[in-house]
Amino acid sequence: MIEKILHRITSAGPDGIKKAELKKKFGARCDAILQNLLDKGDIFVEKKGNAYFVWTKDNYVSYLSKNDPKVKLVLNMVNGTKHIDKTNEHTSNLGQPTANTSLQNFAASNPTFKIEFDKCLSESPTSIGWTPFSQVRKKICESQKLSPERFYVLVAELVERHRENYELSSGGEEGIVTRGLIHGFVRNV
Repeated sequence: MIEKILHRITSAGPDGIKKAELKKKFGARCDAILQNLLDKGDIFVEKKGNAYFVWTKDNYVSYLSKNDPKVKLVLNMVNGTKHIDKTNEHTSNLGQPTANTSLQNFAASNPTFKIEFDKCLSESPTSIGWTPFSQVRKKICESQKLSPERFYVLVAELVERHRENYELSSGGEEGIVTRGLIHGFVRNV
């Protein structure tokens, strides 16, 4: 029965399956089996709305990378490439540039980035001086043909290198993750 339950959870994909649906299909013993699988780390359970959903490890990572911008950003920075959902066809990223550029190579990797970033900040602040990263990202990615992942790697390096020039504010839908918080607004100091 464990194999049938695991197969059903796996086949649900990144959307997960409701725990109640599993209990309905597999009966009362399902709770004990799910708890055992949870204790071993084979599955993940999370409450969404009023229901509990169940995923396998790979499907849970895929779910988080699609639905949580912070997780997506962290995975992109750790992997150096865009996280690919395991339910999709795998492609090789050999020969593709990675997103990791050292601070020493920042100027060499994109010398116009800081100039354009500062220009975007000066052109589009709100009435209190803060500019959403998403707004700056759209302009710069379009003009410099950058991926969003590459943009945030460059911004993180720029802000780290020139801390005295920039101030970050938490909040927003996307931005730089610092100490577990997403910082979605920036301004020149």
